[in-house]
Amino acid sequence: NMVSYEFNFRASCFCIDEWVREVRVSVNNDTIKSVLFADDNLPPQKLVPEQWHTINALFDLSKTAVEEAHQFEIKYDNAYGNPSEISIDWNLQTADDEVTFYITNMKKN
Repeated sequence: NMVSYEFNFRASCFCIDEWVREVRVSVNNDTIKSVLFADDNLPPQKLVPEQWHTINALFDLSKTAVEEAHQFEIKYDNAYGNPSEISIDWNLQTADDEVTFYITNMKKN
């Protein structure tokens, strides 16, 4: 039920550097307003904010993983109930399709 919030996000995958570098995602009304790198407060140069996820989008991704992935593990934040870690191996036969998302420092605005 949060309308305005921020969280840190980092991916572990065979992805471009901007995706695996930790960012601070700011969301208002389920729309990403800004994405800034956590270490220097600068915006990404290659990816646009819409290429990250809101918490609702992460719940949708979790549901898809439950329904379609070969293997998955989802951990939830004790305070807010949002996903805090999502690990997915989409297909046993495909190399390097595994991904883990880390969601930390959730804060209501």
